[in-house]
Amino acid sequence: MKHTLIIMALFATSTAAFAVDSPPQGQGKGPEFDKRKAEVVSRITDRIARNQEELSCVQAAKNHADLKAYREKFREEVKEQHEHNRDMHK
Repeated sequence: MKHTLIIMALFATSTAAFAVDSPPQGQGKGPEFDKRKAEVVSRITDRIARNQEELSCVQAAKNHADLKAYREKFREEVKEQHEHNRDMHK
């Protein structure tokens, strides 16, 4: 009985693992996937560039006032970007 339960548990977990490894049929191929992938890569690249710019500004800060000014600048830019993204998805 104990061995049967162990075998059933192993079978259930191995089946779930294989289900996660393979994408559903019909998805992950074609021009729609390529378009979506390009959009995601573009957003990540933009975010990295903004983070690099912010890092440079913070590293250049000489005092707390500089840090505060940079933070307000980048906070406003992020807010504008969020608004832009919301407008695009409407």
